[in-house]
This record gives sequence, C-alpha cells and structure tokens, in this order.
Amino acid sequence: MRNNDVGLIGLGAMGLNMGKNLLKNKFNLTVYDVRDEPIRVLEKLGAKAAKSPKHVGNTSTIVLLSLPSSKEVEYVVLGENGLIHSLPEGGIIIDASTIDPAAVKKFSDECNQKSITFIDAPVSGGTIGAEKGTLSIMVGGPNEKVDECKHVLQAIGTNIYQVGNTGAGQIFKLINNMLVAINLVGISEGFVLAKKTGIDLEKLYEVLKTSAGNSWALEQKLPKMIKNDFEPGFKVWLQHKDLALAMSLASQMNASLPMTSLAHQMYESAKAVGFEDLDHSAVVKIIQRLSLKDIND
Repeated sequence: MRNNDVGLIGLGAMGLNMGKNLLKNKFNLTVYDVRDEPIRVLEKLGAKAAKSPKHVGNTSTIVLLSLPSSKEVEYVVLGENGLIHSLPEGGIIIDASTIDPAAVKKFSDECNQKSITFIDAPVSGGTIGAEKGTLSIMVGGPNEKVDECKHVLQAIGTNIYQVGNTGAGQIFKLINNMLVAINLVGISEGFVLAKKTGIDLEKLYEVLKTSAGNSWALEQKLPKMIKNDFEPGFKVWLQHKDLALAMSLASQMNASLPMTSLAHQMYESAKAVGFEDLDHSAVVKIIQRLSLKDIND
C-alpha cells in the first residue's frame, strides 16, 4: 500500500520545487527549513509546518532531504532534534543532497541501528528540472526499500536510476558534477575567445547547438554568459564543494584527475574574488580576468 505521509527538509531552490510537486501528487506533506518564507509558501499550498526535524519524523514515514552539505544532513538526521529520534521503525530517509559518500555510510550505519533506512538519491536537472518534476535521480540503497519509496521519487523526477548499494548514488552524482564543471570551464574559454575575435555570439550559439561541441551545459549556460546573466540556479560555492568531494574521492581511490583539479582551481578562484553566490556559469568571469577581457566589453 502506498504511504503518503511524507516529510521534506530543506526548502532551497531545489527543495521548494520538490515540495510543490509532492503536493501536486497529493502527498500529506510536512516541511521544515531554517527559514520561514519557503515554509509559508508550501503551507499555502497545503503542507504542514514542523518546528524541527524531529517533528517531521513524528508525522512521516518517508522523509526527503535537500540540503547543502554533509554538515546539514548530519544535524538533521543525527542531531539532538534529528530524525533518528522520531522516525518509526521501517522509516526511510531519502537524501537528495550531494554529499561525501563516506558520510552516507556513516549516516546509513547509524540509521540501521534504529531500523531506519538511509537512501542516497542525489538529483540532476537543476532548478528547471525540480520545477517541472523531471529530475534525474541516482539512487543507492536496498532494492526493497527503494521500491517502497519509488512513488515519492516519481513525484519529483522522470529518470530514476537505481545505481547500486547505499552510497553509490553519490559517486554517480559527483562524476556528473565533475563533468559539468569541466565542460563549463571549456565553454568559458570558447566564449572568451569568441568575444576577443568579435564574431557573432548568438550565431555561435546557434551553430554549436547543432555541432559536436554541444552539451547540456552549453545549451543551458552559454546564453546566460552572452547576456551577462548570472542569477543563480546552481551556485559557484556548491560547484566548488562538489569538485572538492570528487577530488577527495579520487585521492582515496588513487585516481588522477588533472582536468577536475584545474576546474577546482577555477572555482576556488571564483569563490576567492566574491562570486560564490553567483550561478556556476560565472566561472567565465575568471577566464575573462585571465584574458584581460571584461564580459561587458
């Protein structure tokens, strides 16, 4: 029987849209965030507000997390007012955050001691995918428990991949975000070269979309670079965080990632000069500075 009592913790750009889609799909939704504003938005749409993560666990059997980093996930799951103290036996935590695979193992082990299942299910598709409910979801966890919560995943995404045991989802996601970052640095270099030569940038975009150099990152982000629009979807600091996680994993696995290392340095520079809260496509501004070319020239 489908369980409709669902909690959602973390109502940022991604989580808020996930919440809207859960409500559209008739879930009994209880929400929590450290900020009141997004809670009020979902309350008006029919959600119930909770005062703490523990309160969410008291009213839910499945809880979805959308949080910035391992630190916040640990607080929400294992903290004094964490889910581990209130979710019933058999409960499921679905973590859609992008965090360290080693942290996933820690959280899963702690939850297992309380007969709670911790599933990692990081997502890709950005705020547009979250709004439309078309996210790609990379799920790591035991088959029977993934099946038990699949109706929740289907409310927020259309491409749901069970990729292995708990923790595997994070590895898939880190590789995805690593490739996006490398791609964005390459697109930035192409953009700056195009600006210096004086060619038609709109025409360049039109041609690249139908050529071998096309990619999701190019289609979504090159128009923003052309318009000097860096309103954040996925922020620079989050991209930098995920690259650091990928580099840490590579070190543990004795894997050499020279392009990822370079992309990490570019995003480190973007953070250092104050671009951390801009869209991750703002890495182009670092390439421009290196080329002594301002985006508005």
